[in-house]
Amino acid sequence: MGSDQAWSAWRRADAVKSRPCRIWFVEESVCPSLVRVDCLRMNSLINSDPSQPKAKRLFFALWPEEDLQQQLYELAGQTLMANAGRRVAAENIHLTLAFLGSVTEPDQARYEPAASQVQGKKFTLTLDQLGCFRRSGILWVGPSQIPAELLALVGELNQALQTCGFTPASRAYRAHLTLARNVQQCPDRDVGLSPIFWEVRQFALVQSHTASHGATYEILRRWELV
Repeated sequence: MGSDQAWSAWRRADAVKSRPCRIWFVEESVCPSLVRVDCLRMNSLINSDPSQPKAKRLFFALWPEEDLQQQLYELAGQTLMANAGRRVAAENIHLTLAFLGSVTEPDQARYEPAASQVQGKKFTLTLDQLGCFRRSGILWVGPSQIPAELLALVGELNQALQTCGFTPASRAYRAHLTLARNVQQCPDRDVGLSPIFWEVRQFALVQSHTASHGATYEILRRWELV
């Protein structure tokens, strides 16, 4: 490729910086030795600005009391004796209601008032079933029957968040608390266990922090159920 062609190719690449990316970084027909850069990824690099709001990984959840978290942590240890895996830390055990994903502060400022409009009712959640997602190697505990109050809470929360641009998951809601990951051998089927009764009185907005030793969670705000 001649010097004039090379210069033209890089000029086209530089033009991406001045407007939304609508062309490939370098056309293969001009310079086949250069790999095309994904347009969205290129935009994120070009538009990265430390003055822009930083995103957080947020979700709404039910958060057990410490004694219940410890009880579930011990249950995971008993179950994993024959099925090697990595237990979730007791303080991280929770039940997700809605996963928001990457959220900016302006988005968070819209989601919180929306959540405040939810009028969920207190209820008892009976944890009486152990199961395993084989493909992902996740051991979980949950209810054999989801209470109507929990389904109503999830539905009302999703509906409120949709007014702020949130898109709920398309699959049916499945209530579970993850107890362990990387489980090497899952049980043949979901098994029953002596019921554990959880008196649910609140739901929370939680931030996920990624660290070298795994995720940690920070409760940002709680809402009381009526």
